[in-house]
Amino acid sequence: MAQLKLTHLTFIGTSVEPAQVEFGPSVTIVRGPSDTGKSFIVDALDFMLGANALKEIPEREAYSTVLLGLEMPDGEAVTLTRSVNGGNLGLYLSDIRDGPLTIPDQTLTPKHNAASVTNISRYLLGAIGMDGRQVRKNVRNATDSLSFRNVAHLCVVDETQMQAETPPALTGNYVTKTKEVSVLKMFLQDEDDSGLVEVESQSELVKLSKAKIDVVERLLRELEARLADEPEASELRDQLRRLTATIEEQSSPISDLVESRTALSAALQDRQRELAQLETEWGDTGALQNRFDILRRKYDSDLARLDTVREAGNLLGYFTAGTCAFCGAEPENQHNNTECDGDTTSFGAAIDEQVRRTRALADDLQSTIADVAERRQEVRRLATLSIGERERLIRNLAEVEKTLTRSNTALKDLLSKRASIERSLGLYDQIEALEKMKRVVVDEATAETAAVAASVNLRAQREFSRELVERLAAWGFPNPNDVRYDASAQDIVAGDQLRSAHGKGVRAILHGAFTLGLAKYCSDRDIPHPGFVVLDSPLVTYRPPDQMQAEDGEPPADVVTAFYQDIQRHAIGQVIVMENTDPTEALDAQTTDIIFTASGFGRYGFFPVE
Repeated sequence: MAQLKLTHLTFIGTSVEPAQVEFGPSVTIVRGPSDTGKSFIVDALDFMLGANALKEIPEREAYSTVLLGLEMPDGEAVTLTRSVNGGNLGLYLSDIRDGPLTIPDQTLTPKHNAASVTNISRYLLGAIGMDGRQVRKNVRNATDSLSFRNVAHLCVVDETQMQAETPPALTGNYVTKTKEVSVLKMFLQDEDDSGLVEVESQSELVKLSKAKIDVVERLLRELEARLADEPEASELRDQLRRLTATIEEQSSPISDLVESRTALSAALQDRQRELAQLETEWGDTGALQNRFDILRRKYDSDLARLDTVREAGNLLGYFTAGTCAFCGAEPENQHNNTECDGDTTSFGAAIDEQVRRTRALADDLQSTIADVAERRQEVRRLATLSIGERERLIRNLAEVEKTLTRSNTALKDLLSKRASIERSLGLYDQIEALEKMKRVVVDEATAETAAVAASVNLRAQREFSRELVERLAAWGFPNPNDVRYDASAQDIVAGDQLRSAHGKGVRAILHGAFTLGLAKYCSDRDIPHPGFVVLDSPLVTYRPPDQMQAEDGEPPADVVTAFYQDIQRHAIGQVIVMENTDPTEALDAQTTDIIFTASGFGRYGFFPVE
């Protein structure tokens, strides 16, 4: 959601030290005694947001220009400048905190003008996504373009407004009352009045068809009957947010499981391929062993035959000197290795050589057989390991599949629940659309503000009342469940009394709850809101019910403690509080704490004191 942040407020002059206060991005507490400039800061902020005049106090006489630093929704730092006497505003597209000033990047007029974009109202509204909206201004459905001045009093609340009997949504100006009620309705229901059709007279209002109203009301009754057993839309939205978060949380582990399953399947396929290769090698080595065994037996057979030949030759004298066994020549007539092919001694040597060669081949074969046998043992060992790894992967994969099945079932249930909630929210949206249609055709013979108030639907009233109750309960306000927002009275009801009927301390704390509650209400529903809240003295006048008449003393310490703890823990956007009352506990590190002392120690006040 697009929101603005105030970064600093600075007063500069030609011969004085700048007076400056810097605001934190979340919570800023400006505290100290009266007359130190806290309320003037609130007035100056309102002035820089388009108010007509700046309060005159002696301390500002030497200053000529006001600088307001803003952080835009896109993170860009800009600075608005304006003369302390009023007039146009200068816009600088940078963070400026001192003079002298150059020519601004743009000049903006302070008065809203729907036909021009060069005014502060449309510039700020455009930044938060509210530019161009229309709000109703009278009973005839005439509309006017939304101005930032229609919004400013809902986020910048001075001390007088905080304690006034005027309802928080109104400024007390009778002329703009209808428009102010319409603006609040716009925040509560995130819809403007651009759909209204202006009529010329009261008589034409009466002519609006009652039959159309009857049809719409019948449709509304049917939808409400279908939603009779369903929770409120806000609760359904909370359930939807929680379900969505849970679905996201469960989707991540499922993704991890799917990745794990993929990795396990890939590893299992690798093991299967490895086993197939080992099985193939086992078969190949077995076949080699069989062939080598046949070859080994052949070598053994050859050696046996050679041994037989040798033995026979020895018995027949083939391998000894003497009469040649082949040609009968006597030794003296023998010519060895020349004329006689039957040289018996050479024949014996040949058999010895063949025996040697055959034995060498047999020895090599035996070594190869041993290597093959050793490899087969290694293949067996590797196959055993691979089978074990495969079984482990199969078990792990089965476990992942089981877990994934359970997770998918749970996720399907969550998705089914989310679809059911979305259907119910769709019915609420239909009711809201029908109520809007009814407002277009309803007979508006009643007073204009009452008509606008009646257009605030009951759901919005209930949900906004719940925001008020949560804030007040967190602050220790007595009987917070008895507090509600009454659209017909345009006021807060506490203890069966309108806020205006209570003392100024209760009025102040109820106004604070209204302003902070509205900011949180809008944030929770992505409804455009300026994004910052400035409260002047929400606590200083508050007393418990039994001390309502007492004007002196300090507000209850437990309420002060609870208030500061709550805005630090649950602040939405930027919260700036001006207060005379000091926190009873140390503020957290994210809170900007600005202390004015009205003395010679520390910072005296907003303006430097010589």
